[in-house]
Amino acid sequence: PMEVFNPKNKVSFMSSWGAYDSKAPRLKNIFKRLGEQHSNLEIEDSSMAGSEFLFILKTDFASGNDPDLFGLWPGSDFNLLVEQGKVADLTEILEEDPEWYAQFKKATWDYVTVDGRIYGLPIEMIYEGLFINRDLFDKYQVKIPTTFEELLKAVEIFRAHDIIPIAYNQTAEGSYIYQNIVMKLGGKADVENPFDENGKIKSCFIQGMYYMKTLYAAGAFPEDWYRIDDKKRNQLFLNKEAAMIVQGSWLIGDNVLSSTDTTVDVVPFPDMPNGKADSSAIIYGCGNGIYHMSQKAWEDETQRANCIMLLKELTSPENVGELAEDSGFISNIELSDYAPEETVMSKKGENLVNSSTELVGAVDWFINRNIWENIIIKQFPNVLR
Repeated sequence: PMEVFNPKNKVSFMSSWGAYDSKAPRLKNIFKRLGEQHSNLEIEDSSMAGSEFLFILKTDFASGNDPDLFGLWPGSDFNLLVEQGKVADLTEILEEDPEWYAQFKKATWDYVTVDGRIYGLPIEMIYEGLFINRDLFDKYQVKIPTTFEELLKAVEIFRAHDIIPIAYNQTAEGSYIYQNIVMKLGGKADVENPFDENGKIKSCFIQGMYYMKTLYAAGAFPEDWYRIDDKKRNQLFLNKEAAMIVQGSWLIGDNVLSSTDTTVDVVPFPDMPNGKADSSAIIYGCGNGIYHMSQKAWEDETQRANCIMLLKELTSPENVGELAEDSGFISNIELSDYAPEETVMSKKGENLVNSSTELVGAVDWFINRNIWENIIIKQFPNVLR
């Protein structure tokens, strides 16, 4: 008799861990392995790096093309999707599997809980800091800046030696320098509550623009900062054409900064004049490593079963351990036997986090993303010039 063709169950997945992202090759490996273990499943991974990711994800949801599983950081976009009923409530499946639930660090449930219900599985913690090419600082005898004045001094010296002081570009990711300036000015209280009772934005956001202008006027940024992409911006720092970059822990890993690099240090962003933040304050929280299931997938029984199975696989110590290998990835689950060996850069990141007495959420979580990207980031050329 003719064989009946049995199509595979497709599960679609989307995150920002695509293309040149440091986790992309490892994620591909994990999916390949899961595809071999579950031969009835086909995992469609449409992850993409850079600023297109969020735009495409939101467009997919808006047009009814919801991914089954997706990665998304906390903040206004996640909250909106939950409000619109687009994200599955995972509370019950976690309660039914206490061992699975217990794998995650307790404090991080706050990032994914809305009205007492859990809508995501956080596997990755992230930090931001000032990455410096220590070898260039040594070569030109530049002090590692702990204040804004010292940062300007460093800019001046590197400029005089034809080294780009700070790798910066006009994208949401390029703007981490602005976010860190705002964070050091406003501290946790103002960043995490950006508007006063009259709905006016707090002064640290405005002051931050002026300090960006000061840096620009001092020649801190690449000449073509307004047109280079995220990859090129990172490259300037990695190739030592730039002395500094304000980046996150995801700069460390495959495709980017080698985890064994001994020439790079990561330090807290310098203190700002009259800033409210502690000197050790850093931006810290959950990154894109939070897995969510769409409500659309949840409502289809077969899809729901497939997605739950995949979520358990994707959050297993073995698979999270592989993502953490040779990278700046800080795991939010207990990896025990699968914990990767510590590297030079992962130790430096750990020290940065452990010695900080003030951990502040990312500035762009607390402001509507449309305002953030289309008003604040897009306006930088007008502000700086």
